[in-house]
Amino acid sequence: MEIIGRFIAMTVLMLIACVIGLVCALGVFLLARKRPWKKPTVIAGLFPPSVMAYLLACVVVSGILSSFVGTPDLLFGDINESLPNGYRLHALDKMPEAGSIRKDSDSLASVAWVGEFQTVGSTVLGKYDYTYFPKAKGEDDRNFFSFDTQAGRVQNFATQTELTSATGIVPHLTPTPYFHGSKTVLQLISMYALLFVAFVPPAAIALLLLWRLREFLKSERDDPAHA
Repeated sequence: MEIIGRFIAMTVLMLIACVIGLVCALGVFLLARKRPWKKPTVIAGLFPPSVMAYLLACVVVSGILSSFVGTPDLLFGDINESLPNGYRLHALDKMPEAGSIRKDSDSLASVAWVGEFQTVGSTVLGKYDYTYFPKAKGEDDRNFFSFDTQAGRVQNFATQTELTSATGIVPHLTPTPYFHGSKTVLQLISMYALLFVAFVPPAAIALLLLWRLREFLKSERDDPAHA
């Protein structure tokens, strides 16, 4: 269902780009009428959907490479943020309240069903979320947690007051969808490279086409044969 939803969103974006292309083509046609208008009109009409197709391709490639080189997962929007000592926060875009803390090399999560948390040095403080998975019997005191990423040890608490008393830290928890961990050099390079590849070439081509259109209209206006 998630893939279908993304496909529908992409289709809608392409339809919007096609409508914009028709508007651009009409504008160029009105400017270039009584002149050789076919080529500039066709280019103007195809440019917006071509750019949208290019951007959507960048989104797909970014999502595919996100686990390998650290580009943003723009395709599915899944959460994958770095934590101290090699741990990471993982959550699905459609279930951000059900986050988990684990190392990429581990098949099982060290802490699961995390809805809010923060990092303080090597310690992760957080709050469990039971939206999708209700508490099991005997887990009434399992509402907050403290996770030592150095020792790999988790301690549960019934209240935030107990958490504060045990750690000496007043929590300022952040919901999982809004948490952003530190980025590695490779992730930063990958992110800025993606932004460059996605936006600079279309912008450069757009400026070139506008300049060519300006020169075309100017040359036709100055040509005595079209006076």
